[in-house]
Amino acid sequence: MATVDDESIHYRIIANVSELHACVKLQKQVWGPDTITSMQQMRAAILHGGSVIGAFCGEALVGFCYSFIGYDGREPYVGSHMMAIQPEYRDRGIGMRLKLEQRLWAMEAGYGKIVWTFDPFESRNGYLNIVKLGGTVSAYIPEFYGTDDAGFPTDRFVVTWDLSSERVFRAIGGQQERGDETSGYPRLLTVEGAGGQLSDVGVVQAARRDLIGTTSRVRLPIPRFASKLRQARPDIYQIWQRGVRDLAMAAFAHGYQIVSCHPSEPETLDYILEMKR
Repeated sequence: MATVDDESIHYRIIANVSELHACVKLQKQVWGPDTITSMQQMRAAILHGGSVIGAFCGEALVGFCYSFIGYDGREPYVGSHMMAIQPEYRDRGIGMRLKLEQRLWAMEAGYGKIVWTFDPFESRNGYLNIVKLGGTVSAYIPEFYGTDDAGFPTDRFVVTWDLSSERVFRAIGGQQERGDETSGYPRLLTVEGAGGQLSDVGVVQAARRDLIGTTSRVRLPIPRFASKLRQARPDIYQIWQRGVRDLAMAAFAHGYQIVSCHPSEPETLDYILEMKR
């Protein structure tokens, strides 16, 4: 398994009220006061089969992930809803380890998959979810939480993590596909200036919808530093977001799924879509 341990951090299931209050406090630090799962909601989810897994440095909570149980009409699964890590503890492998602990808990409880959502333009989350964990994406939900305070749609990818699949075993073992192996796949979007500085990035130039269904693998680019682009050029960000939404939904409807993602140009990350076998 890939090495993600920090010996100063330990992990365990938490359920008592005081530690769940600490999870709420951490959420407010990371996400702000308007994006909160309450202590009462987590406590109820635990009663009905969900879990909250904490990462601790000594006795201090520094990260957690929260999940509940879902049902898709065929089988029950784990719905992973929230993960938060204190800013000063990021980039220490805690997010990866929390997901691995969540996986072990889910498998011991008899579940075969975990499902969650993330913003397609959060490139670091995309890399963790798809490359390092081995999740796949084949669904896109526009305006999952409506629109944000700035009026942008809160679109989300839906990740499926098939916990016992060979793909997942390879990913968590560090056997990821290299980015240079994907550079020859055609792009569904071309963006003027995507290889230069952020301030030089232009509007989306072409949407190659004709590629969908005619080639087994395609690339769908996003800006690697989307929050900076959104702040500096919200008009360009909006056009890019709209293009990704339209093409991703068309590709998923045609039977594609996202199986990888890699940085390409300095300012761009490519999602790799593959036709399902």
